[in-house]
Amino acid sequence: MGDRWMLRGAEILTCDPEQPDLPRGDVLVEDGVILAMAPELRAEDCRVVDLRGKLLMPGLIDSHRHAWQTPLRALGADWTVMDYLAAVRVKLSPAFRPEDLHAANLAGALEALDAGITTLVDYSHCMETPEHADAALTALEDAGIRALFAYGYAAGPQASTALPTHASRLQDARRLRTTRLASDGGLVRMGIALTEMQVPWEQSRAEILSARELGVPITAHCSAWPMPGPSEVQRMAAEGLLGPDLLFVHCTWSSEEDLKHIAGSGGALAVTPETELQMGMGFPATGRALHAGVRTTLGCDVVSSNGGDLFTAMRLALQVERARAHEREGLSRVLALKAERMLPMVTLDAAEALGLGRVTGSLRPGKDADLIVLNAGALNLTPLNRPRDAVVLQAHAGNVESVMVRGRWAKFQGALLGVDLETVRRRVIEARDAVLARAGGPAALLGEREALAAHWELGRAG
Repeated sequence: MGDRWMLRGAEILTCDPEQPDLPRGDVLVEDGVILAMAPELRAEDCRVVDLRGKLLMPGLIDSHRHAWQTPLRALGADWTVMDYLAAVRVKLSPAFRPEDLHAANLAGALEALDAGITTLVDYSHCMETPEHADAALTALEDAGIRALFAYGYAAGPQASTALPTHASRLQDARRLRTTRLASDGGLVRMGIALTEMQVPWEQSRAEILSARELGVPITAHCSAWPMPGPSEVQRMAAEGLLGPDLLFVHCTWSSEEDLKHIAGSGGALAVTPETELQMGMGFPATGRALHAGVRTTLGCDVVSSNGGDLFTAMRLALQVERARAHEREGLSRVLALKAERMLPMVTLDAAEALGLGRVTGSLRPGKDADLIVLNAGALNLTPLNRPRDAVVLQAHAGNVESVMVRGRWAKFQGALLGVDLETVRRRVIEARDAVLARAGGPAALLGEREALAAHWELGRAG
């Protein structure tokens, strides 16, 4: 018999429309799967964890993160989007070597687990060589997180001898799909991250068709600033390329028609409120997307600028939307967007957006045991009057005591398990130092900003 756990006495938020919350209940887990949930369960031959005074809920799902940027933490605290592009995409990305990428992804994935994120979409667009791709993937596997490894087709600013052509990048993704990521049953699955769709449309089309040939989900930055001509969604709609396998990111400048196209095709949207607000991408599209019927999720995006936990993302997305409603209405008499509506965005809706709704995203018998335990006795959660609202508006990453992924404790009673944290810290610091040195030091990071601005039309706010 495999691992068999009885999680006893917690207040349970199932985040499942067919499974009611339990003010106090037990969860039986065996071989990575939830076997039963009830106010009181009886079972033999299991290890019991007393969770009285705790809050038990599904693991959170981050639908958009560039984990490879973890060594760059807070360097971009005051960057606009043009600063970010000049520093990260032009100067720093080519300076990463495979060992730096492994250190970055490992630290980033462990940071996510520590904050209660059990599933991560890693938009990995730092693929200078096949060895870079292997290192990034291995790090996710080493961390023990559930992830969509979205292989980035974007080429760097300098020619790569290992991946010299667009076709060679498509072929390298095919290599991983036919070898290490041939199965969709593992914790880490294959996805594709498209190049920015301001490149020639023929290249974007080829990338979409390549991902469809591989049979993997697709994610793409979309309409993060106003652009002349047809939008990305309009181009895809015109050629019948929209579909439920597409997870768009940002869409801050998407029209209502574009959002309806995404909704009608079964696609989804990842809102990243911190970066969108800071970098001048426009206001997060949360409310407009929900109104259009788009399956809406949340992501942390880049810790090179902002935080890496979804409690902050939920709260920021909610309050920005409420502030905009007050601005429109003078003073809203009713808050239309309810706090608890944010929870599906980081649980079940996010799982459905990734094609994982039958596996994770909520707590119910038959699903994998991806779950987190919050300390409901912490002062910031006491008294726990409205648990769902409290998770959104009062909880923070420090409340996450334990994290289980497919029945294995990744974090237990406050400590990450099986992790040499000192080595992880040392390696990510060494990666930072090495990458910055190769890029010419911090003072050189924005040196290409004006040259980049001359060739990258970001449109005009209006």
